[in-house]
Formats: sequence, structure tokens, C-alpha cells
Amino acid sequence: MHIKPSPGLISILLLAFIASLSLSAIAQAPQNQDSSGLIYMPDLLTPDTVLIDSLEADTLFEMEPEELHPLQWDYVKQNHKIEHLLHLHRNAMADQRGIPGYRVHLYMDSGNRARLNTQHEQAGFEELYPEQRSYIIYEEPYFKLRAGDFRTRLDARRFLEKIRRNYPAAYIVVDRINYPEMD
Repeated sequence: MHIKPSPGLISILLLAFIASLSLSAIAQAPQNQDSSGLIYMPDLLTPDTVLIDSLEADTLFEMEPEELHPLQWDYVKQNHKIEHLLHLHRNAMADQRGIPGYRVHLYMDSGNRARLNTQHEQAGFEELYPEQRSYIIYEEPYFKLRAGDFRTRLDARRFLEKIRRNYPAAYIVVDRINYPEMD
């Protein structure tokens, strides 16, 4: 009778074999230890290698959080274009305040008195519904009045049904909302 090993068993054996080869290479390499207790193996380093710490378990509890993962970035090669793209991405994310959510669109106007008319509508809304925040948004050429910071469409729908009598043309829009208040 011939027994065929399962693919899972083969992959486990292969990983164990690779790990044993790696450990034997590390054990044979000359080791240097500096004053911080980190062990460096200079013979195994290449310019593309990132050094990671190997600390004793007792010293982990004595160290500050910043010291737990000291990576030496001197050996990391990175294209300057990638660094530029990361910088642009960070700036774009910083400009976007809030989180994705929903608001109820109440009013929109354009023209010479659009801002004044929208502010008048906002005052009327805040008088009727003081518990709900409202926002005036300018998207050329319109001034828009939107209300609420709803995380789900269901919450926005509930509010829409509540105000339907006073604002029959209102509808739900996807928007960036402010972070919810902590209770």
C-alpha cells in the first residue's frame, strides 16, 4: 500500500526544512553584540538588509516603547519618487477632514443673493431642529445647505422621514462628515 502525503503536510515539511537551513546559517555566522544588547551579524548583511533587533525576553519589559523596534533604515534603499508620492498622499489625506458618511441635502441656490438666502434657510432649519447640525457648502456656482453627520444611510433615512413635512424636496447625499461626538 502506498500512502500519498497531503499538500498541507508537504508545505509544513518544506517550511521546517527552510527554517532549519536559515538557523544553521545564523548559528555559523560570527556574531557581534553592542552595548544595547542587540546582536548584529555583519557577514550576513547586504545593502538591502534591514536590521531587526533580537532582545532577551527580560529586557522587553524594561525598555521604552520607542526602543522596542529599532530598525536601522540606513540599509533601506528607496526611490526618491516613492518618497515624493508618499508625501503627496499624506498632504492629500490631511486636507480631507472627517470620515465617509451621509447628510441630508435641504436647499440649493445660485445667483447674487445665494449666500444670503442659504444662510436664511439655515437659520430657519436650526430653529426647527436645534439638535441637528447644519452646514453651508459652496460648490461653484451653488450654495448648498446640508444637515447631519450620519454614519449610516439608515440613520440619515430616519432623519429624512422626520423632516419630510417641512422639507419635502430633501434627499440623502454621500458626504464627508465630522467625527461623531464622544459621550
